Amino acid sequence: MTRLAPLSLLLLGTACATTSREPASVAEAYAKALEENRLSDAYRLTTGTPEGEGAFLDEYSDEAARKERATAVRAGTGVLEARAPSVTLARQGEDWRVVESRPADVPRAALKKFLDEVESRDWKGAWGLLASPLRARYTPERLKEDFEREPLAKERLRRARLALNTHVRVAAGEALFPLGGERAVRLVLEDGEYRVAAIE
Repeated sequence: MTRLAPLSLLLLGTACATTSREPASVAEAYAKALEENRLSDAYRLTTGTPEGEGAFLDEYSDEAARKERATAVRAGTGVLEARAPSVTLARQGEDWRVVESRPADVPRAALKKFLDEVESRDWKGAWGLLASPLRARYTPERLKEDFEREPLAKERLRRARLALNTHVRVAAGEALFPLGGERAVRLVLEDGEYRVAAIE
Protein backbone atom coordinates (compact mmCIF):
# COMPACT_ATOMS: atom_id res chain seq x y z
CA MET A 1 0.00 0.00 0.00
CA THR A 2 3.06 2.24 -0.16
CA ARG A 3 2.65 5.17 -2.50
CA LEU A 4 6.01 6.68 -3.28
CA ALA A 5 5.07 9.69 -5.40
CA PRO A 6 3.53 11.74 -2.55
CA LEU A 7 6.18 10.57 -0.08
CA SER A 8 7.76 14.00 0.10
CA LEU A 9 4.47 15.51 1.23
CA LEU A 10 4.17 12.89 3.94
CA LEU A 11 7.67 13.58 5.16
CA LEU A 12 7.65 17.37 4.90
CA GLY A 13 5.36 17.64 7.87
CA THR A 14 5.44 19.12 11.31
CA ALA A 15 8.61 17.31 12.29
CA CYS A 16 10.54 19.31 9.71
CA ALA A 17 9.47 22.62 11.18
CA THR A 18 12.48 22.58 13.47
CA THR A 19 14.98 21.94 10.71
CA SER A 20 15.00 22.71 7.00
CA ARG A 21 16.32 19.56 5.41
CA GLU A 22 15.74 18.60 1.83
CA PRO A 23 13.22 15.78 1.21
CA ALA A 24 15.74 13.01 0.45
CA SER A 25 17.54 13.58 3.75
CA VAL A 26 14.23 13.48 5.63
CA ALA A 27 13.37 10.20 3.89
CA GLU A 28 16.78 8.78 4.81
CA ALA A 29 16.43 9.91 8.44
CA TYR A 30 13.00 8.26 8.56
CA ALA A 31 14.31 4.99 7.09
CA LYS A 32 17.27 4.98 9.47
CA ALA A 33 15.06 5.63 12.51
CA LEU A 34 12.87 2.69 11.50
CA GLU A 35 15.87 0.40 11.05
CA GLU A 36 17.26 1.41 14.43
CA ASN A 37 13.87 0.87 16.10
CA ARG A 38 13.63 4.54 17.10
CA LEU A 39 9.94 4.61 16.33
CA SER A 40 9.09 7.84 18.14
CA ASP A 41 11.82 9.60 16.13
CA ALA A 42 10.43 8.08 12.92
CA TYR A 43 6.90 9.15 13.80
CA ARG A 44 8.02 12.74 14.41
CA LEU A 45 9.27 12.77 10.80
CA THR A 46 5.73 12.14 9.53
CA THR A 47 2.67 14.37 9.43
CA GLY A 48 1.03 11.89 11.76
CA THR A 49 -1.55 9.23 11.00
CA PRO A 50 -5.32 9.20 11.49
CA GLU A 51 -4.89 6.37 14.01
CA GLY A 52 -2.21 8.24 15.99
CA GLU A 53 1.26 7.40 17.25
CA GLY A 54 0.14 4.29 19.13
CA ALA A 55 -1.01 2.57 15.94
CA PHE A 56 2.23 3.60 14.20
CA LEU A 57 4.28 2.08 17.03
CA ASP A 58 2.25 -1.13 16.85
CA GLU A 59 2.57 -1.37 13.08
CA TYR A 60 6.34 -1.07 13.14
CA SER A 61 7.00 -3.06 16.31
CA ASP A 62 7.83 -5.95 13.97
CA GLU A 63 11.41 -5.86 12.65
CA ALA A 64 10.44 -7.27 9.25
CA ALA A 65 7.81 -4.53 8.78
CA ARG A 66 10.36 -1.84 9.72
CA LYS A 67 12.93 -3.23 7.31
CA GLU A 68 10.42 -3.51 4.46
CA ARG A 69 9.24 0.08 4.95
CA ALA A 70 12.80 1.45 5.20
CA THR A 71 13.74 -0.32 1.97
CA ALA A 72 10.65 1.04 0.18
CA VAL A 73 11.34 4.58 1.41
CA ARG A 74 14.93 4.45 0.16
CA ALA A 75 13.80 3.07 -3.20
CA GLY A 76 11.51 6.06 -3.60
CA THR A 77 14.01 8.81 -2.86
CA GLY A 78 15.32 8.82 -6.43
CA VAL A 79 11.90 9.74 -7.81
CA LEU A 80 10.60 12.05 -5.09
CA GLU A 81 8.20 14.79 -6.05
CA ALA A 82 7.03 17.80 -4.08
CA ARG A 83 3.60 19.10 -5.05
CA ALA A 84 1.35 22.06 -4.50
CA PRO A 85 -1.75 23.07 -6.47
CA SER A 86 0.29 25.40 -8.69
CA VAL A 87 3.69 23.68 -8.94
CA THR A 88 5.34 20.27 -8.89
CA LEU A 89 9.06 19.74 -8.29
CA ALA A 90 10.75 16.49 -9.26
CA ARG A 91 14.15 15.15 -8.36
CA GLN A 92 16.68 14.74 -11.17
CA GLY A 93 19.85 13.18 -9.88
CA GLU A 94 20.91 15.33 -6.94
CA ASP A 95 18.93 18.39 -8.06
CA TRP A 96 15.32 19.52 -7.87
CA ARG A 97 13.59 20.81 -11.00
CA VAL A 98 10.24 22.48 -11.60
CA VAL A 99 7.93 20.30 -13.69
CA GLU A 100 6.81 22.73 -16.36
CA SER A 101 3.21 21.75 -16.78
CA ARG A 102 0.24 24.03 -16.38
CA PRO A 103 -1.53 23.80 -13.01
CA ALA A 104 -4.62 22.42 -14.76
CA ASP A 105 -2.70 19.48 -16.24
CA VAL A 106 -2.53 17.56 -12.94
CA PRO A 107 -6.28 17.55 -12.08
CA ARG A 108 -7.12 17.00 -15.76
CA ALA A 109 -4.96 13.85 -15.78
CA ALA A 110 -6.59 12.68 -12.52
CA LEU A 111 -10.09 13.13 -13.93
CA LYS A 112 -9.17 11.38 -17.17
CA LYS A 113 -7.77 8.44 -15.23
CA PHE A 114 -10.98 8.16 -13.20
CA LEU A 115 -13.15 8.24 -16.33
CA ASP A 116 -10.95 5.65 -18.03
CA GLU A 117 -11.22 3.35 -15.00
CA VAL A 118 -15.02 3.64 -14.93
CA GLU A 119 -15.37 3.07 -18.67
CA SER A 120 -13.12 0.01 -18.50
CA ARG A 121 -15.19 -1.25 -15.52
CA ASP A 122 -12.20 -1.24 -13.18
CA TRP A 123 -14.32 -0.39 -10.16
CA LYS A 124 -11.57 -0.90 -7.62
CA GLY A 125 -9.30 1.49 -9.53
CA ALA A 126 -12.10 4.06 -9.90
CA TRP A 127 -13.00 3.78 -6.19
CA GLY A 128 -9.35 4.46 -5.30
CA LEU A 129 -9.54 7.77 -7.18
CA LEU A 130 -12.52 9.07 -5.21
CA ALA A 131 -12.18 11.69 -2.47
CA SER A 132 -12.11 10.21 1.03
CA PRO A 133 -15.76 11.05 1.94
CA LEU A 134 -16.92 9.11 -1.12
CA ARG A 135 -14.53 6.22 -0.47
CA ALA A 136 -15.97 6.00 3.06
CA ARG A 137 -19.50 5.87 1.66
CA TYR A 138 -18.85 3.44 -1.17
CA THR A 139 -17.14 0.15 -1.84
CA PRO A 140 -15.98 -0.80 -5.35
CA GLU A 141 -18.99 -3.13 -5.56
CA ARG A 142 -21.45 -0.42 -4.49
CA LEU A 143 -19.89 2.02 -6.97
CA LYS A 144 -20.44 -0.54 -9.74
CA GLU A 145 -24.06 -1.09 -8.69
CA ASP A 146 -24.81 2.63 -8.55
CA PHE A 147 -23.32 3.30 -11.98
CA GLU A 148 -25.17 0.35 -13.51
CA ARG A 149 -28.52 1.27 -11.91
CA GLU A 150 -28.35 5.03 -12.49
CA PRO A 151 -30.00 5.83 -15.85
CA LEU A 152 -28.06 9.10 -16.22
CA ALA A 153 -24.64 7.62 -15.41
CA LYS A 154 -23.51 7.34 -19.04
CA GLU A 155 -24.61 10.88 -19.79
CA ARG A 156 -22.79 12.22 -16.72
CA LEU A 157 -19.62 10.41 -17.76
CA ARG A 158 -19.97 11.81 -21.28
CA ARG A 159 -20.31 15.37 -19.94
CA ALA A 160 -17.38 14.85 -17.57
CA ARG A 161 -15.22 13.67 -20.47
CA LEU A 162 -16.21 16.73 -22.51
CA ALA A 163 -15.26 18.88 -19.51
CA LEU A 164 -11.67 17.66 -19.88
CA ASN A 165 -11.41 20.07 -22.82
CA THR A 166 -12.76 23.07 -20.92
CA HIS A 167 -10.98 25.66 -18.80
CA VAL A 168 -10.18 24.23 -15.37
CA ARG A 169 -10.49 26.54 -12.37
CA VAL A 170 -7.71 25.61 -9.96
CA ALA A 171 -7.92 27.10 -6.48
CA ALA A 172 -6.31 26.17 -3.19
CA GLY A 173 -7.21 22.57 -2.57
CA GLU A 174 -9.62 21.98 -5.45
CA ALA A 175 -10.12 22.01 -9.21
CA LEU A 176 -13.45 22.67 -10.95
CA PHE A 177 -14.41 21.60 -14.47
CA PRO A 178 -17.50 23.70 -15.33
CA LEU A 179 -20.43 21.88 -16.96
CA GLY A 180 -22.70 24.90 -17.39
CA GLY A 181 -25.05 26.51 -14.94
CA GLU A 182 -24.14 25.65 -11.37
CA ARG A 183 -22.89 22.18 -12.26
CA ALA A 184 -19.24 21.15 -12.29
CA VAL A 185 -16.95 18.20 -11.90
CA ARG A 186 -15.05 18.84 -8.68
CA LEU A 187 -11.72 17.36 -7.64
CA VAL A 188 -10.07 17.98 -4.28
CA LEU A 189 -6.47 17.69 -3.16
CA GLU A 190 -5.83 14.91 -0.66
CA ASP A 191 -2.30 13.96 0.35
CA GLY A 192 -0.90 15.82 -2.65
CA GLU A 193 -3.14 14.10 -5.21
CA TYR A 194 -6.36 15.21 -6.88
CA ARG A 195 -9.34 12.96 -6.22
CA VAL A 196 -12.89 13.08 -7.58
CA ALA A 197 -15.35 14.68 -5.15
CA ALA A 198 -18.34 15.25 -7.46
CA ILE A 199 -19.20 14.46 -11.07
CA GLU A 200 -21.71 17.31 -11.26
